[in-house]
Amino acid sequence: MQIYVDTDNVFTLYTYEFIKVLFYYFYSIPKSYAVYILVSKAYSWDKIRLKKYPILSTIVVTTFQGFFIFYTVQVGLGVYLKSYSNVLLAIASSLFLLGSYPLTQVYQHKEDAERGDQTLSILLGIRGTFVFSSIAFLLGSALLGYSFIQQNNVNDFYIFLTLGTPILLYFGYWFRLVVKNENQANFAHTMKMNIISSICLSAAFICMIIF
Repeated sequence: MQIYVDTDNVFTLYTYEFIKVLFYYFYSIPKSYAVYILVSKAYSWDKIRLKKYPILSTIVVTTFQGFFIFYTVQVGLGVYLKSYSNVLLAIASSLFLLGSYPLTQVYQHKEDAERGDQTLSILLGIRGTFVFSSIAFLLGSALLGYSFIQQNNVNDFYIFLTLGTPILLYFGYWFRLVVKNENQANFAHTMKMNIISSICLSAAFICMIIF
């Protein structure tokens, strides 16, 4: 497999070296799924329970559910992340997960603490979780936009921004409620955020395929 590397860009060089290692070790779909299943089990299995470790669990979840899953899909399509733009998209997917992951924990601080789990959201605090997620979403969006521009595919980025607006509006609305009353960081709002995100992003990707 031939992979083009811009040797003038150190970041690009190291990124591709990392991806080549992933490719050689997990070059097939079955192996990729096996690794993903094992990591998922380790997250909540009592003997390991990665969830107890806020930084480690965050790195594992965002890497395997973001970059690694993107990589696995690329393997299935026969692409193997061989373009620099695909690498950027894989990293962007991890950044979006980095933003959404602590939001799924923000309503269960008490339950997690009682189980001895020190989640990222507990570490950040309720308001800190929203600030952290905002930064991660911003970085993911910027990287996604940069990738689309590099591919001369600005139209898809406009679609993403347009259909992603309801997500941004609801996130801002929810954050404003939480600032006034932290009890608003609850299950109901978390599920609404997930539903809106799922619908809008699914619609965005469908439009990208159609248009």
